[in-house]
Amino acid sequence: MPPRLPERYRLNIRLGSDGDIEEWLAQDSSLDRPVLVRYLAPEASHGRHGTFLEGVRAAAALTELHLQKVFAAGRTSASAYSVSEWDGGVTIADRIAAGEGLPVEEFLPNASGLCLALSRFHTSGGVHGSLDASAVHFSAAHPAKIGAFGRQPRWTDQASDTRALAEVLRAGLTGTDDPSVMPSSVLDGVSPRVDAALAGGIAGEYDAAALAAYLSAVSFEPDRDPAPVNPWRNLVLFGLIAATISLIAAVGLAADFDPDSPFLFPVGGEVSSPPPTTPVETDGPQDSGSFATEAFVYDPLGDGAETDAQVANVTDGNASTSWRTEAYSVPIAELKEGVGLVFDVAGTPVTMFVRGSAGTTYVVGWADTVPDDPAEWEHISRGTLQTSEVRIQIPVRGGGVWRLWLVDLPQRSDGSYQAVIAEVRFGS
Repeated sequence: MPPRLPERYRLNIRLGSDGDIEEWLAQDSSLDRPVLVRYLAPEASHGRHGTFLEGVRAAAALTELHLQKVFAAGRTSASAYSVSEWDGGVTIADRIAAGEGLPVEEFLPNASGLCLALSRFHTSGGVHGSLDASAVHFSAAHPAKIGAFGRQPRWTDQASDTRALAEVLRAGLTGTDDPSVMPSSVLDGVSPRVDAALAGGIAGEYDAAALAAYLSAVSFEPDRDPAPVNPWRNLVLFGLIAATISLIAAVGLAADFDPDSPFLFPVGGEVSSPPPTTPVETDGPQDSGSFATEAFVYDPLGDGAETDAQVANVTDGNASTSWRTEAYSVPIAELKEGVGLVFDVAGTPVTMFVRGSAGTTYVVGWADTVPDDPAEWEHISRGTLQTSEVRIQIPVRGGGVWRLWLVDLPQRSDGSYQAVIAEVRFGS
């Protein structure tokens, strides 16, 4: 029998057991949202209640994008329980067992994010103690999360947590529990440096922070065959650059200026794609001061999705790829307050660079973690995108997440309203 929980939580579907922990999909009637309820089986000892709550409270003390949020925890006369966010419940172990491959281009950025979250969890004094493939949840276009807090611990040191997470990442990428199989041997385009980083983590050579740094450095560097050198290419490229600079200067002299922007950039009228010059592909941030960044779709006032499959394009370092909003038949303000993207940045940026369709009005916000209410974001800046990259000064914040909220979309030639975001990066 389930323990007597606070009345606001209504148990709906039993999901199974996680060792000596029962798991249920439940409904929080006070906030009208699904939650995950975990509680100890009746035969658990009083001492086990203590270790369960210790693990859960360590997770609850931290708000990280890649850690499953804990909303509540407590004891009853015969058990102990926790209430956490419901993120779909698909674990890495589930996907491996089903023979379902992970979308590598989406999961690799999540790998460094998981390591960074574990590092911050360790810095706050936490130890997971039983991290494996069934403790990490991941669904395409949504952040991977470490969960299963409160398990019976199998170890009590942080180094074992890191080794375990490195093995989970190896297994998730390769789709096998065979420790001899490394990602680059089965996945086209994955650099051997990913293998080296994971092998070092599994061997205990790196802590979670170092592993995050190594994976951030290689995640966006797929192997490419070198292009043949063309002696005329540099001259042609120089001519294109010179022509582009002249065009921008001419437009800047003739255009009006946007009073909403924190900087005086010219306002464009129609939707424009990235400049029609030959795109320059990069394997990561465009300057040494940029930070590894993960992007996620943010549509809390709609159906929760907005061309999710394209979201990785905004942080791939390639201005010729992009993420687009849906095409709306009326101005977005007539349907909802906005739609946008959330960014988890591995570092402390002071500058944000955005390239997208001219005439898109945006609002930049910050929060410790993604809030349930869109109004709870801290307002940072507002402006309008231009034909060139927009540079936005942002205040120093420790951790947390950044939001690019689009509140007015340009009108296209067919009469619909749509915005294009080609690239977003954060710099020092």
